[in-house]
Amino acid sequence: MAGDYRAARRYARALFNAALRSGEVDEVAQSLDSIAQAAQGSPQFMNVMRHPLVTRERKKELLHKIFEGRVQPVVEHFLFLLIENDRAAILPDIGGQYKTLLDEHRREIDAEAVSAVPLTSAQIEALKARLKAESGYTVRLQTRVDASLLGGLLVRVGDRLFDGSIVSQLRRLEEQLQQVKVS
Repeated sequence: MAGDYRAARRYARALFNAALRSGEVDEVAQSLDSIAQAAQGSPQFMNVMRHPLVTRERKKELLHKIFEGRVQPVVEHFLFLLIENDRAAILPDIGGQYKTLLDEHRREIDAEAVSAVPLTSAQIEALKARLKAESGYTVRLQTRVDASLLGGLLVRVGDRLFDGSIVSQLRRLEEQLQQVKVS
């Protein structure tokens, strides 16, 4: 839901700002990863956190038992705040939002390059440098091969797609030729 997304973003921003002030940005990120692993590894965990008949105090006790010494104190207090505000259900989304804020803070971004043949190390480094120059962000680049491209490159940076594949160029040429009127 849109409201849950906005709430997760607000809570993540509040936690990020607290972590920034205390100089624990990376430690908080690791704590959130631990929580995400617990949530993914045990569906019962999130069921208990969402269950209306489990009291807030009981939920806090469980969280304390599970995460004591495994998460930063600021994160434990944050979890308690979520419980108090009946927002435990958005906990998994908060981790993703926090990661996005951390990437923005560090000026890092994920990208994927798809090519018809494997890229060489030199090509990968050149592509990363070009993407950094264009975006201003350090790029974490993943590559994969898709022989159906025939040649060229397809690059996705964040939510933007750059299509320089031969297949795409041929499609555009075909569309242009279909629009030409023959007399």
